[in-house]
Amino acid sequence: MTKKKLKVDAVVSSRERTVTWADDQKKYMLDWYIDYLKDQHVGFKFKKQHHLFCANALNKKFAMGVTMDQVDRQYRHYKENWKIIAAALSKSGNSFDHTRCIVTISESEKATLCDRARRLLTKPIKFYEEMQELFTGSSADGSLAMDQNTCMDVSDDFDSDSREMHDLNGYTPPEDPLGCLVESNNEITATMKSLRDTLVATAPPHISQLVDPHATLWQRLETAPLTPDQRIIVGEHLSSKENEVKRSWLCNASDGTLHAWVFKFLCEKEGLNL
Repeated sequence: MTKKKLKVDAVVSSRERTVTWADDQKKYMLDWYIDYLKDQHVGFKFKKQHHLFCANALNKKFAMGVTMDQVDRQYRHYKENWKIIAAALSKSGNSFDHTRCIVTISESEKATLCDRARRLLTKPIKFYEEMQELFTGSSADGSLAMDQNTCMDVSDDFDSDSREMHDLNGYTPPEDPLGCLVESNNEITATMKSLRDTLVATAPPHISQLVDPHATLWQRLETAPLTPDQRIIVGEHLSSKENEVKRSWLCNASDGTLHAWVFKFLCEKEGLNL
């Protein structure tokens, strides 16, 4: 039987639960990205695992049940909104009215806008300051959170792997080394080797046939920000007999390590480059 491939960053399962975002949840998401960005190097790019971490934070804070893909789409929505705002503000004579939270543009220019831009720019804009800080590095008081030349290129595409901040002077930022993911992978390798050596040297403890020693692992996967199809793929892999050591390790791993392993496994399953 031919198996249908599921691309991790494009799966939108028909069973994926619809989530209605409240304003405080949207603001929390934008603030999360802003805080995360403050500790990163110039040219840092948000990747899939960062959206997964943000989804986990939202679920812990609000119990939303939101997935990585849903956070990804919400992030791209605000990034596209900022492109429209930045393009309008770059034109001579236009400005932002902080009292009314609206972009001031001429009626003649409004007539030339596309429908989405017209709807956005002709009414008060929510989260203007958060979008400004996240996508340009400038805070509301005019200070810079990042290098002064680092800001968003309003002409970049919307591919989820290209969500980055470009230098308007032509500077091409370096690729994100994914330090946290590499560190987690090294931890996985070292821990699994140590656990394997321990299991070989000692007899396994007696476990009652009626008790599932990995019940906590299945419960954590059920609450992870994954689609149902992604949970099935991960569950089928971990349920196989040859993955008993891996299941035991993941049962005792932290949430961060578990999510990093799940992300790495799904990408390798579909042959995607990290």
